[in-house]
Amino acid sequence: MQKLFWSLSAVICLSAGIVTPSVAADAYQGPDGIYQTSSLRGSIGLRYWYSRSKSDLDNARYDISSTADVTSHTAEIVGTLEDVTEGTFFRGYVGLGRNVDGSTDFVGLDMDNTSQTTLSYVVLDGGWQFAQFANNQVRLKGFLGYQYLSDDLKASYRSVTVEQSRDWHAIRLGMTAEGDIGERTGWSVDVAGVPWSYNQIETWESDWTYGLEADAMLNVDLTQNWKLGVGGRYWWLHSNFDRRNSITNEKVVLDQNYHRYGLLLETKYAF
Repeated sequence: MQKLFWSLSAVICLSAGIVTPSVAADAYQGPDGIYQTSSLRGSIGLRYWYSRSKSDLDNARYDISSTADVTSHTAEIVGTLEDVTEGTFFRGYVGLGRNVDGSTDFVGLDMDNTSQTTLSYVVLDGGWQFAQFANNQVRLKGFLGYQYLSDDLKASYRSVTVEQSRDWHAIRLGMTAEGDIGERTGWSVDVAGVPWSYNQIETWESDWTYGLEADAMLNVDLTQNWKLGVGGRYWWLHSNFDRRNSITNEKVVLDQNYHRYGLLLETKYAF
């Protein structure tokens, strides 16, 4: 009789729309036997980044190398995890792609061909929510993070081939603003300053590096858990190199400016 009572109760609740899959997924039984809602939320997804980049390594007297209109296609795995009770979060994404075309100038020579090279990066951020407005429809978060970026250069001029390995290890310090537009649409904007980064080009090591990075996304809920998004991203990193001329022993100060920007497409599952 007791089993029949609970079976009939479950059918009535389901028919009335009281029980939904998301509540069942979020619920757990506490020590006192009462079901409670988990404070952990997260998402995992895939992104495609269509980007273009340009860079230069030079000063007023010396032009070492420059690139322009380098088109890249990158796939990303992205994930987030947050504790809504504590207001803390952790997120990250890993990208692997290919630079497919562009133009390269090396020591004043317009290279005949810019070869395809690998683009890869890792970004990890952790932070906390410190403010909310409009009945939690707008939220502000601060974060501290780490970024690794590898973007190599390879080009040829007649029978001469030039290669440069270029790597960055950067600290990110920034703020996120996010919010809801109605029940099915959300937005987010990330702005991060790079107060310090280590940049290595072949055997050259930077004396200092700084920069600015920004992301913006607009997401639409297809279902309660499945989302699609579109947005954009911009990275700028500026590095300084103090070198010595191997012949004259003259001190040479070189600057590198690296820019990458493009369109983001995202699909993710929230849990």
